[in-house]
Amino acid sequence: MNKEGFADLARKAELLAKQGQLDKRKLDELALDPAYSELGRFLVTFNPKDIGAFKTPTLRNVELTAPYMHDGSEATLIDVIEFYNRGGNENPNLSGEMRPLNLTDQEKQDLVEFLKALTGEFPKDFPENK
Repeated sequence: MNKEGFADLARKAELLAKQGQLDKRKLDELALDPAYSELGRFLVTFNPKDIGAFKTPTLRNVELTAPYMHDGSEATLIDVIEFYNRGGNENPNLSGEMRPLNLTDQEKQDLVEFLKALTGEFPKDFPENK
């Protein structure tokens, strides 16, 4: 997430929503703007509580889908684990439930290995193979 200016971006988005200035056309423009894509689910719901919230993708084959996070800001699985281990990056929309995990180095490595174990081939009749 772009730490620089995110608070200003969130405030501007909340103001636009309160003023009723986000019609379908404006929403589509913002969704294509790399700066505003960080607004996450807000661009779908218009709910200020959704600023910075993102739909979580499947973990199947996660080892093969780098870079990670909605904006590609984490290059490796260990980078993602480090991000969550420190409790994320401070910003005004960080969930109050986000906490440092305090994982040991061994626990972090075990978690990477577990995530890698989710890699495999899809069954022949799976939609991705059609």
